[in-house]
Amino acid sequence: MLSISQYDLSEIIEKIKEKNPFEYKDSPRGKARALRIIASKLYYSLNYENEPQATREKVTQLLLYHGQFSREEIDETFKTSARGTTEYSIEFLKQHPELAKAEAMKSKEFRDEEAEEAEKLLEIKYIFPHYT
Repeated sequence: MLSISQYDLSEIIEKIKEKNPFEYKDSPRGKARALRIIASKLYYSLNYENEPQATREKVTQLLLYHGQFSREEIDETFKTSARGTTEYSIEFLKQHPELAKAEAMKSKEFRDEEAEEAEKLLEIKYIFPHYT
C-alpha cells in the first residue's frame, strides 16, 4: 500500500479534483494521520502567512468537496494545530485596525511618543508539521 506521505502536492490536488479517495493504513489513526498530512501540504501551499483563517477555509472547502473527510474531522485537525500568537497576519490586522495602529506606533519612527498599550489580542494560526 502506498503511504500518503509519498504523494506530492500535485497528486493530492488531482485526487481532490477527481474526488478520488486517498489511501491510508486501515486503522483509526491512519485516517487522522492522512488528513493531517493532506491538510498540512494544502495549507502550506496557499497564502497561510498573510491569511491563516482564509487559508483554513479554502483547505476545508477543498476537502469537503472531495468528500472523504467530514467537517468535524477537518476542524479537529486544525484545532490540534492551532496556536495563539501576537505576531499578527495582514488578515488579522485588517480585522482589528486598532492593533494595526498600535503596531505602527511601536515602530522606530514613533518610539519617542507615548503609545498607549493596546490589549494584546491573540491571533490563531496553524502550525502543522512539514511533510516531505
